[in-house]
Amino acid sequence: MQALDPLDHIAINDVLCRFFLAFDERDWAAMEACLATEVFIDYASSGREPPNTMNGAEFVQRRRNAVDTLAKHHSFSNLLLSNEPEGVRGRCNYLILRFDRDFKGEGEDFYHSCGAYEFRFGKAEGLWKISSITQRALRSWGNRQLHGGTRMAVG
Repeated sequence: MQALDPLDHIAINDVLCRFFLAFDERDWAAMEACLATEVFIDYASSGREPPNTMNGAEFVQRRRNAVDTLAKHHSFSNLLLSNEPEGVRGRCNYLILRFDRDFKGEGEDFYHSCGAYEFRFGKAEGLWKISSITQRALRSWGNRQLHGGTRMAVG
């Protein structure tokens, strides 16, 4: 394994910061700018969509279609990056806090999750892009029905 240049580490960390912030702010153009043309997605551990390769625009459209009224806060920690022949591999822990701004039903007004993400990164036109996202869900708690992606998978 070859050492990763510190400037590349900083640039990849920045891509992840922008990617997660795009979820929170529903900034779909910013989210798509973080993604490679083709992206492998695996959210199976959280009971959502099975592993699949799609283009970046389709990934973003799926996030948009998971309509909800949740205020979200994504954070990540313990980012480890390694330079491998097929590209840079990344792993980080995550915590996603979700609160329903318009909740009027019974039960909790939140749905939170934590776990780890595994990423692959590659360069396109000189910029680091996310080419693979695998979520390793550890635990979720709260009102599952608030989460648009979960409702789509269950319903």
